[in-house]
Amino acid sequence: MNKNKGFTLIELVVVIVILGILSATALPKFINLTEDAEEAVFIGTVAAFKSGVEQVHIAWLVRGNGQAVQDFIPISDPVVGGDLSVNSAGYPADTRGVSLTLNSGNDCLDVWRAVLDASNADVENDDSADIQAQYIGSNSCTYTYTRNPTLSATYNSNTGDVTINN
Repeated sequence: MNKNKGFTLIELVVVIVILGILSATALPKFINLTEDAEEAVFIGTVAAFKSGVEQVHIAWLVRGNGQAVQDFIPISDPVVGGDLSVNSAGYPADTRGVSLTLNSGNDCLDVWRAVLDASNADVENDDSADIQAQYIGSNSCTYTYTRNPTLSATYNSNTGDVTINN
């Protein structure tokens, strides 16, 4: 007696149908990986910005001045346009002028570029860059990720707070 051992056609069809159902439910999870990766890049960049703001503040505390300081940290990159100044609370405020306060869209650009590496800080006042900087009043800026406008971060130069809004 010789019995062939193998799968019948019905068994193979059932396995193929089950695999099709599993792939149809799992595929959407993998499609969203690009959005997740972009969100992670933005959050990582904002975390680096927050760390830079904290480092500037610590340097201000160590130097013990207790006042606003123009040209507090020398910046040699021509993209930034000047040395980084800090306000009376010791947080980054601008790189141009003598106001020593963060009070314009250009200040928002300057602070982002000065705190981060200016050559890698793709930021503009409009949506032509990866990050759009906007002055929102009260010495604060919002940085919006243009590829996903639901992702943004707010910087308050009065308190040094950097918060991610998503």
